[in-house]
Amino acid sequence: MKKIAVFGSCFSRNFLSSAPYFNPTYKSHFACVMTQFHSSIIATMTDVVTMDISEYEDIPKEKKRFVHEDFEKRFFERIAETNPDYLLIDLYSDALKNIGFISEKQAITISPIIEQSRILNDIRFVKMVDHQNKQHFKSVWLTSLHQYRKQLLCYIREEQIILNVCELTSFYYDAQKKKVPYNTPETLDEYNQFWNELNTLFMQVFPKAKVLDMRNSGYIGDTSYPFGHSVSHYESGYYRSMLHKIRELTK
Repeated sequence: MKKIAVFGSCFSRNFLSSAPYFNPTYKSHFACVMTQFHSSIIATMTDVVTMDISEYEDIPKEKKRFVHEDFEKRFFERIAETNPDYLLIDLYSDALKNIGFISEKQAITISPIIEQSRILNDIRFVKMVDHQNKQHFKSVWLTSLHQYRKQLLCYIREEQIILNVCELTSFYYDAQKKKVPYNTPETLDEYNQFWNELNTLFMQVFPKAKVLDMRNSGYIGDTSYPFGHSVSHYESGYYRSMLHKIRELTK
């Protein structure tokens, strides 16, 4: 059984679930030993943020740890502690989410968890790195990515890294299993294009990394997804296919 760590989003984490919708037998092949969920590379490379979030009832108890982990900046220590055989990375948070700087050296990812909590209004940010100026974002992100590489390769070989190349879906199955388009295809295309640009830059910095490309798999979204309907949530077969592809990549 191979040990996998995840740095990413539901695109990379949820296929490692034994729920019927995903992969009931995945534990015969892989153990998920660590998850850094909804953290951007930019925020990961900044200093620790100390903040008590225990009183924020609008952050579900089971999700508080993801916020803590984004704030605590222990990703590399956790890689050292868990010693995974592979690290699966997706750039969802980098491509779609803003980075809020609390000081010049402290930043957090404005994840969906943060977006849906009043904590977003309570934190005083000195600046926000967003996607309005994509060239500026890429410049800041590339600097952080090189720092990320330097630290990460102290604990894991480049060949053990898998970049999960994925995208937001433009279609979904409704409750009657009818294929339905989303209302904003141009916006989704724009998000996906920028995401692909970051994937390309990542592979230039990590040329020996493996690539898991799910973009042309033919799967779409599904309203029956267990954790809610979203352009990030695919039909069941997507995750079965993903498991098969990862098994091939890690032979």
